[in-house]
Amino acid sequence: MPKHVPSRIAPFAASAALLAGAATAQAEVTGNIGAVSQYIFRGGVEDSRTALQGGLDYGHDSGLYAGTWFSTLDYGAPNNNEVDLYAGYSGSAGDFGYDLGLLYFLYTGNGEGDSDANTPEAYVAGSYGPVGLSVNYALDDSTWTNQGDVYVKLSFEQALPREFTFAADAGYYFYESDGEFITGGTEDGAFRDATVSLSHPLAATGADMSLNYTWGGSDRFDSSGDGYLDNHFWAGATWTF
Repeated sequence: MPKHVPSRIAPFAASAALLAGAATAQAEVTGNIGAVSQYIFRGGVEDSRTALQGGLDYGHDSGLYAGTWFSTLDYGAPNNNEVDLYAGYSGSAGDFGYDLGLLYFLYTGNGEGDSDANTPEAYVAGSYGPVGLSVNYALDDSTWTNQGDVYVKLSFEQALPREFTFAADAGYYFYESDGEFITGGTEDGAFRDATVSLSHPLAATGADMSLNYTWGGSDRFDSSGDGYLDNHFWAGATWTF
């Protein structure tokens, strides 16, 4: 199920996938638009075709921010899309960055029953130097998560020569076994995914290109033998304005 985490609240993602770990220097509005060859989130395939994505963010010099992010999806109705809404507070103290807020996943285009997939999460994230840690907590039951599910991600990012950037992250899920839509046969917790990325600016275009490889772990139903997530190579390009 779709669960993209916007770039502002995901520590050290190499592309527009997932914390700007410090408050903005001044109030500003920024945006991004791009595409990925596959939309992979937390190890799951949200769109196996090329997905179009974009976002808009407002950041205040106090550290408060709000934004929205959009992606096309390839399941459900042809016009099925994901829209994420989020707001929070971020700041820094020396080399330590922090971020906390609320995120709401909204899905369109499926017709009746759309609202069963919509759900909020609370998140908190911290970073020190090149290392980041984020925790997302599901606040309600939906068709793809139970209230109390927790996703923890450890991230690393390092600048390389010639404007290349290397990034890596790994995620682990702690699952609540019973909810309104998901009951029984659920693992208590499992390694979910890991991704390595190499990104580079695309000449003078203002865009960034990334090459990524994701190792899939297990989903919440792995005990049934049907929960193994595949590995994927994917590419992305994002233009920020």
